[in-house]
Amino acid sequence: LLAYCCYHNEEYARAAEFYEELMALCPESEEYRTYYVQSSVKAGSWLDATRVSSSVQSQRMRLLQTQAELEQGNLQSCRTTLLQCLEDDPETIIAMATIDFKEGHFAKASEKYKIAKQVMGSHPSLTYYIALCHYRMGENDEALEMVDSIIQYHIRTKKNELRDINVHDHGDSFAVEAFNLKAAICYGMKMHDSAKDVLREICELQNNENLDNITIHNDVVVNIEDDPALGIERLKFLLAQDSFPPEVLGNLITQYLSHGKDDLASETLEANKQLAREIISPELLSYLEAAILTSTYPDEAIPLLEKIASKHVPKLKEQMNKITDAVTVSSQEKESSMILSATKEYDALLDQYTPILMLQAKIFWDKKEYSAAEQILEKSAELCKYHEKWRLNMGHVMFAQEGEKIKESIPYYELIIEKDKDTALLDVPSVALANLCVAFIMENQSKTASAIMERVKKEEERQMKFGEHESTYHSCIINLVIGTLYCAKENFEVGIDRIIESLKPIEKNLCSDTWFYTKRCFLALAAKLSKLMCVINDNTLRDILNILHDIETEGKNIMMDVEGNERPVSVSSEAKQIKQILIKMCT
Repeated sequence: LLAYCCYHNEEYARAAEFYEELMALCPESEEYRTYYVQSSVKAGSWLDATRVSSSVQSQRMRLLQTQAELEQGNLQSCRTTLLQCLEDDPETIIAMATIDFKEGHFAKASEKYKIAKQVMGSHPSLTYYIALCHYRMGENDEALEMVDSIIQYHIRTKKNELRDINVHDHGDSFAVEAFNLKAAICYGMKMHDSAKDVLREICELQNNENLDNITIHNDVVVNIEDDPALGIERLKFLLAQDSFPPEVLGNLITQYLSHGKDDLASETLEANKQLAREIISPELLSYLEAAILTSTYPDEAIPLLEKIASKHVPKLKEQMNKITDAVTVSSQEKESSMILSATKEYDALLDQYTPILMLQAKIFWDKKEYSAAEQILEKSAELCKYHEKWRLNMGHVMFAQEGEKIKESIPYYELIIEKDKDTALLDVPSVALANLCVAFIMENQSKTASAIMERVKKEEERQMKFGEHESTYHSCIINLVIGTLYCAKENFEVGIDRIIESLKPIEKNLCSDTWFYTKRCFLALAAKLSKLMCVINDNTLRDILNILHDIETEGKNIMMDVEGNERPVSVSSEAKQIKQILIKMCT
């Protein structure tokens, strides 16, 4: 009775201990041996489960043995054990499908799961496994259709219990798994808002309590751009748990690197070196080690990255040839299918190669050797010319070289914004839009720049009106960059007008970052005025004093770190000082 209660209370290790005692008391009982193995499997004691299960030759025990061997990664031993099982038993078929899945044979796995489904009937677990196979094969539409059917089935049959949905309490429904898979599919298809909505729904259904680690991890991944610090803390929390999704370690190190915390990335990898070898793919581990090396010894990282990149290029070229061959197929229907399949595989390979290429270029970017960075990117133009990140960074390195190169940056930025002329502009990085507008202005195409800015403004207004997305700062950043450009060229009247425009509405756009660039322009103006090197009209001065007054009012709780000061100072106090300086100069 104690063993039974512990098992159903999910205290599997204690249940195993009680069943072990029962085995000693009743050595002839196969039932207790079966329950012991079952409890050990649930508790993660794979070796104990394998040891006992191998001594009993029953179908149920062999299946439990295969489960233990699967969890240990002993696929060959698992396959051998399954040969002793009844081959027409649906549990045997499911186990064989699982081996195929783990070996990457997703199409074979899917077929076996479908056979089991025909025998057992429509069960959410089998529907989920088939959907997972479609997802891993890149067949997102089919996967989405299946996970939606699981969710709808759960709502229909358990709508009164939906608020209590839990992966442990209602594991047979597979609703939590379906929600998570749907979020992953949406995120992979760059439908980030849809992914957030799916995860928000599952968190609300569980009242944000007793969330399983997979849900927590997925929620971190889709929301980390909104609050990186919180996301990193939650990944650290997951890493400290007894069990967690294998992607946690790699994602934590990646986030450290993305936010300039290279020392923490290095420490985390060093502290978990053995674990990293076990759960992170060799390709990703090599990339992370190279990325960490670039921050400390960039010159040593260059040959390492070249070595990693050289493994990817032949695969990409081979896949390009497959796409070319698919185009030559005579059958129209077959041609379409082959091209789609070959293109999906090429895109997947390209997504693996692009971060390595960008890391190579970044080494020279950080050294301000923009021409060398351009050469690195140009070498892969044939492979990457349709990839958005390649176009974006090619535009950046052209823009950074100034002079005639600014004009050359325009086509790369334009290719990004022309994907969807109606709704996708706010999905384009704001710095790309800002640089494009500056490039048009430098090329005396101010009307084109104004048209882009107007499109951005209208999309942001629509966004705020209908609440389609969270707030963006595209207009703010574009105006801030253009204003800074004009101030640098000492056209302060136009530049200051853009700076003031960038801060509207001030309650939304004023922060420590925007104030940093704003005050630089105001101080540059003050420096020129003090040397009698420029003049401004009364209207511009009045606008400056008005915006400084508003900043003084809104910036009381926004703090700035100042070199030489032990304590941070408020934006309000800095705005007040600049206002006093300008009043003193101009009166």
